[in-house]
Amino acid sequence: MVARERRVTRARVHTPYQGAAWMDNLALLSLLALTPILVVGVLLVGFRLPAMYAMPAGYVVVVSIAVLVWGTDPTTVVASTLQGLILAAGLLYIIFGALLLLSTLTRSGAVATIRRTFTDISPDRRIQAIIIGWLFGSFIEGASGFGTPAAVVAPLMLALGFPAMAAVMVGMVIQSTSVSFGAVGTPILVGVGGGLDGGEGWRRAPPNSA
Repeated sequence: MVARERRVTRARVHTPYQGAAWMDNLALLSLLALTPILVVGVLLVGFRLPAMYAMPAGYVVVVSIAVLVWGTDPTTVVASTLQGLILAAGLLYIIFGALLLLSTLTRSGAVATIRRTFTDISPDRRIQAIIIGWLFGSFIEGASGFGTPAAVVAPLMLALGFPAMAAVMVGMVIQSTSVSFGAVGTPILVGVGGGLDGGEGWRRAPPNSA
């Protein structure tokens, strides 16, 4: 516990706002924590700016609040930025594979074959949505995760003749049912395990290590 407190102390620097009376206001601190999300949402929805401009603006807001308000050490900010870039590269790699698969299916004529197959199974769009969105989407979510079903299922349903809005809504709604077990159970192993273990994740120490 003492070592952990020392690490926290080294990770913070003095700022002019530390010790101010409004730093004890939980509502204000919560609003500051939500500010980056609100900024990105306003830029994307309100001003219709592309993500390539809205996300850097949100990043600047996050860094400014972290350094000026909470006194986060610049080294921690740089390390977190590099970690985020590495994670984003991994996600882009997975999504690229999903889009490559979809492009391969389209150019090889497999989408037409899939369309005929699902039409032969049932002409009912509801049954097709369940088979493609829930069954096929859950399989892809379990195999890869990270939003891959939305990148594959929605275009596939669109190719089968579904309206664009319906294809996107089905792909997003049905994906939420299997997201807890996505990426071979990563959310359960890391997310839930980390929360129950106090942030230590699934790397639990042996019982006799103490």
